[in-house]
Amino acid sequence: MIKWAKAVLVVSCVLTSLDAFSCTIFSGVDSVGHVWVGNNEDGWFTFRAYVNVFPKTQETKYGYFTLSLHSAKNGENANIQGGMNEAGLTFDFNALDQFVEVKDLHRKKSFPGGDGAILSHLLADCETVQEVISFFEEYWFEIGFNHAQMHLADRYGNFAIIGPSGWRLLTDTPFQVSTNFDICAGADGSSCWRFPIATEKLESNGANLASFVDICKSTAINGMTIYSNIQNLNTGEIWFFFAQEYDQSYKTNIKDLLRGGRKSYLIRDLLSNSPTTKTYNAFVAEGGRAAYLKYQSFNIPIEHQEVFLSHFVNACIGSEYNLDAYPFLESYLGFHREEEWLHVARAMALHSDGHAEEAGQSLADFKSGTPKSNLNVQQLLDQLRGIFSDNANANFELHGYADAKSVIVRGLPGGISKFLARKDGTWSGKFKLSPGVYNYSFVVDGKSVLDSRTPVKVIQPLVGEAFTSHQICIGLSDEMYETTIRVRVPRKDDVVYIAGNQPNLTNWDFIIRLKWISDFERSIVLTLHYPAEFKFTRGTTTSEAIVKGMDKFSTMTRNSPTDNDTYEITQWKDRER
Repeated sequence: MIKWAKAVLVVSCVLTSLDAFSCTIFSGVDSVGHVWVGNNEDGWFTFRAYVNVFPKTQETKYGYFTLSLHSAKNGENANIQGGMNEAGLTFDFNALDQFVEVKDLHRKKSFPGGDGAILSHLLADCETVQEVISFFEEYWFEIGFNHAQMHLADRYGNFAIIGPSGWRLLTDTPFQVSTNFDICAGADGSSCWRFPIATEKLESNGANLASFVDICKSTAINGMTIYSNIQNLNTGEIWFFFAQEYDQSYKTNIKDLLRGGRKSYLIRDLLSNSPTTKTYNAFVAEGGRAAYLKYQSFNIPIEHQEVFLSHFVNACIGSEYNLDAYPFLESYLGFHREEEWLHVARAMALHSDGHAEEAGQSLADFKSGTPKSNLNVQQLLDQLRGIFSDNANANFELHGYADAKSVIVRGLPGGISKFLARKDGTWSGKFKLSPGVYNYSFVVDGKSVLDSRTPVKVIQPLVGEAFTSHQICIGLSDEMYETTIRVRVPRKDDVVYIAGNQPNLTNWDFIIRLKWISDFERSIVLTLHYPAEFKFTRGTTTSEAIVKGMDKFSTMTRNSPTDNDTYEITQWKDRER
């Protein structure tokens, strides 16, 4: 599922497509009064999914576990995907199909511990759904949560949804299902194929382990469901499944997890006997060809092969840029040939193995068979030979790594197509980039590296930990300046969001709001490159601000830190008379 992180709480994930990421969460009460909860975590597949365990401390009431993707560190910040505590409280998240204005946001406070502490606090100190509702009646996130909703259940049989439109509490209902539509706004889920499947199965089969496994399996998205989890909130029993292998499960209990102390576990390692885990371990230890032989040894039924192969292609090539997974790509293309990036990766792999002619023919065949594709075959072939466009405005070089097969620049639009060519002992490339700020690194045969001769910056994102990166600014200043932006609003309850042309303005995603200064004043302090371009809204793309002295819905531009920093909003697009 496109959970919290992929639901625009976290700036780095706001660019994901809701069509590509979805989720199904369901909870119900069984015949003896036990409460069950199930979930599919859907998204771009990764082998790095974690269970993070936090025993009770002197400062907390309850021990708990969280689920996270990509890093165990994401299990104790705003990137938490879901979790459960020993009191029998659990939550998970759906993305919403559109940005939603947060109800009564002007009445709510920021949490003293910051956004990153909210989800851990709820698991560490709350026992019931009602306590969580009360928390969100008082507090809200400073960044995001206008594109997501929280699915809640407790061991007393209470279910709830909390979202930007408000909250819904169910205290005497046998089950609750949520997918990617705004339940609190009254949407009925008719547009989602997964919602009626889960609902019908709960009505027919009730809440139990077999029923919940069946729902997970029936609502999984082929190649996209990373893991599934099922919990009995009364007994504390937990089942984990990985990579849609529903015949393989890891069963544990929250008490057993907590007795093991503060640890993080890769879900794939918990299921060490699964074909997916064994194949991936072979890939890491022995390389792509050995891993492919391991995969073949399992004799996966043909109806499951596409799903199995897609996990390796999406994770190892699509995310990690590791072309050593080429044997999986070659087989996957037998099922799935329409995506352009797959053929770019295939040509790169063939060229790096010395099959330049075959690489060119592969691209030409795809282009002729897909006339609607915008693929520029000649440009890619030139790029493989180290010939780059004359109108390029960005140069990249990586020194060393003479024996590498491939080098890709991570952090640029176009993904895997931004690869470098080896020439005179240096990997280099030139690309045409739109104006913007690009934080980038290099991926050498699947491993991220930084160049020894290129300046490195410490990047502090709006949400999350600082990281080191190279940076290139196209059409904007290399330097950054602290900037205060003040806004006067027409109504006391107006909430103002800002977005603009660089990472600290979320690259045009409206998830950052200005702070409340007085009834008619809002303000924010940001560190920006110049010129900075931005707009104001109330949190949705349909609620842009009309600013005094500007044409309707104009983009504001600040060319230097000394420019005027106060703007007056006279009206909102969706409130025009």
